[in-house]
Amino acid sequence: MQILGHEKAVFPYEYPALFSILIAFVGIWLFSITDNTPEGKLEREKFRAQFIRSQTGIGIDQGRAH
Repeated sequence: MQILGHEKAVFPYEYPALFSILIAFVGIWLFSITDNTPEGKLEREKFRAQFIRSQTGIGIDQGRAH
């Protein structure tokens, strides 16, 4: 409100980021679980193996230089 020079806030809270971040996360979650594209299905199939590798190190050939 103060930054844009408006007399009254469009949203009735001084810090609307609390709500906009929540809405963004809910939107991301909703769109990710409803993604039925072939790419989305392929990524979901790869997730379990990647998760196990990340937690245990099983299946990793060698360390990578970053």
